[in-house]
Amino acid sequence: MRNPIVRAALAAAACFALSAPAAAQSVDDFYKGKAIRFLVGYGAGTGYDVYMRVVQRHIGKHIPGKPTVVPENMPGAGGLVMTNYLYNVAARDGTVIGLPSRNLVTDPLHGNEAAKFDALKFNWIGSVSSDVSTCLGWRASGANTLQDAMTREIKLGGNGPQTDSAIMPRVLNALIGTKFRTFNGYPDSAAVGMAMEQGEVEGYCGFTLGSVRSARPMWLEKNLVSIIMQMAPVSHPDLKDVPNPLDLMKDEGSKQAFLLVFGAGAMGRPIAAPPGVPAERVAALRKAFQDTLRDPAFMDDVKTSRIDVDGPTDGAAVEALIRQLYATPKAVVDRVSDLRNRMD
Repeated sequence: MRNPIVRAALAAAACFALSAPAAAQSVDDFYKGKAIRFLVGYGAGTGYDVYMRVVQRHIGKHIPGKPTVVPENMPGAGGLVMTNYLYNVAARDGTVIGLPSRNLVTDPLHGNEAAKFDALKFNWIGSVSSDVSTCLGWRASGANTLQDAMTREIKLGGNGPQTDSAIMPRVLNALIGTKFRTFNGYPDSAAVGMAMEQGEVEGYCGFTLGSVRSARPMWLEKNLVSIIMQMAPVSHPDLKDVPNPLDLMKDEGSKQAFLLVFGAGAMGRPIAAPPGVPAERVAALRKAFQDTLRDPAFMDDVKTSRIDVDGPTDGAAVEALIRQLYATPKAVVDRVSDLRNRMD
């Protein structure tokens, strides 16, 4: 043992022996006995929360090692608090995933300094559905049609000047001449929903069709709301008689601006893991998500929860859509950024 060459060889062998089991640890071994935190940036009972919990109840049995999947609400700033946390703070080992707001993915593109993430560096797992955003009017208030929104001020509830609920009507006012006025300060869509029911505001821009069906089904069943318009690249088949502002636009620049704001609806409810998660665990999570979509128990839960699964998307498709949004011409981005960054 006095020979330095022998000592070095034995030390190297010992280091290899200690590191080899960790390096060779399978995905199954890693997840066995662990818990995965599944985050959502909105409060309980909101549309994103409902979608998150339906997936959460079933995906664990499809992940190697069958970890427990624990739901966790982290509301704040229209979902931005959770998205920043997922990117910058959450463990990067595959034990934390989240359901970011799809419309937040372009915030860094528009220079939002509060958006501390790079959407292209998340590990996107997939999405349960595509979706279409709507502007709703509380029927009793008389805010029922696009013509109403074009001819008189309609008071909308909002979650903050830099959240979808304020940005969407601001963009619509600029592109097609609606007269929406947003009153901010409501913490989430559930709070705005209560305000509509109590007569504090007349409507809300940002509820998706899936959210209304899952979180507020009685609104549709009892004809309490009117869908003033739908905002999506392609109109929803269940909303054939509801106007889409894209059909009203003549110039290409306005169309591109509209698609930059509302095109993210195609990614529906995207699930992501932080950057830096080992590739084999990302692959396992992606496969588990696809297997969940084919699970009969999951589909039964979908029906019970009244959510839409009308366009499941895999992680690669979500990434491709984000790259497409980030390829929007700079002049269009600047125009939309100016609208987004105004303070109501």
